Amino acid sequence: MNAARSLAALRSPNFALLWSAQVISGFGDRITVVALAYVTWQITHSALSTAVAVVMASLPYAIFGFFGGAIADAVGHRRAMIASDLIRALAIGAIPLTLGFQAPLGVAYALVLVAALCSTVFNPARLAIVPELVPAEQLGTSNSLVYASDRTVEIVGVLAAGALVAVLGEGAFYVDAATFALSGILLRMIDQHSRASRRLSWGGVLSDAADGARVLRDHTVLRANTIFSLLAQLSLPVMNGLIPVLVFREYGLGAEEFAATEAAIAAGAVIAGVIYPIVSRGIRKGRLIVGGFATYGVVVVLIAASSGLPLTLALLVLAGFANVLFFVSNVTLSQEVTPPALRARVFGARTALLHLTWLPMILISGGLAEDVPVQPLLAAAGALTFAVAVVGAFFRSIRDVE
Repeated sequence: MNAARSLAALRSPNFALLWSAQVISGFGDRITVVALAYVTWQITHSALSTAVAVVMASLPYAIFGFFGGAIADAVGHRRAMIASDLIRALAIGAIPLTLGFQAPLGVAYALVLVAALCSTVFNPARLAIVPELVPAEQLGTSNSLVYASDRTVEIVGVLAAGALVAVLGEGAFYVDAATFALSGILLRMIDQHSRASRRLSWGGVLSDAADGARVLRDHTVLRANTIFSLLAQLSLPVMNGLIPVLVFREYGLGAEEFAATEAAIAAGAVIAGVIYPIVSRGIRKGRLIVGGFATYGVVVVLIAASSGLPLTLALLVLAGFANVLFFVSNVTLSQEVTPPALRARVFGARTALLHLTWLPMILISGGLAEDVPVQPLLAAAGALTFAVAVVGAFFRSIRDVE
């Protein structure tokens, strides 16, 4: 019955098309990362170059995130997503051709960067369009379904990408390009009245991006929620960066065990995504957000105290579950209180701020882990998130938001 409630949003043909498109394009995102890393290693055999290839697709969110949402609002959410998919299909599809002509590897990096810039437009547009496709009472359910499918694709997509790259080599980029093309076709089929787009200009985009940041600053609920969430989420980049070190160095295990940790987090997220409509019924979103962060902080501390992989995996399932509680509630809250014409640029601004705070945390925690064990760093990160959640519980503008 819980699954049936979570899947109810798919009865809407328009939302079903959006959901299918984002699942397919999500597979493409994973293929991009794996294929680029593989090609880079084959050409350079450089660890540094390969690491750069892995982060190439995420850097634009910190640099360009403020502007991606503004562009999506100006062009129109569905139009922006279709255009993003078309450009991504062309850019990614061109990579094997350039490599075949012995072009420098930097050309492939540039093409991936173009595709990643399109993702900074696509993703806030995707979040902004959901309230336009489902009834208000199904908004939280729809967001939980999108998030659960995102995490499922994250695991299945990486495995599929690895198999494709192993079989096709650089040809995997063609499959990658095809996923974006198919996503664009599905989005084109959405029956939605699109408002007229505005002419794009640098001045207009800068002004719109400033509007997104201004809404976060001036709206009482969004300002409180954004500050609280940015501080509470500081343990997430520490977890992302140090879990591999925990598995490889502290536990002395290998790649399969690390993959199991990723799968455990995704499993918890999928479970939470399915039952979120039941868990969230009758509970204020602010309390779900505070409770989700508090739970996540405690779980991270327990992981730091864990003595081995089996217990760590069980705790990571709980971490994935708690992640859904605060993430989906945050997204739904932002969708509900943000004026429709400003949604994408507000999501773009929040995403940019998130990545700007994550990058230094990854670097700092990674640098510290060179000289000290991972466990105390994880414990400190979890304690910080729990403390922020406790403090947030005393503020009505955070705790009592409907």
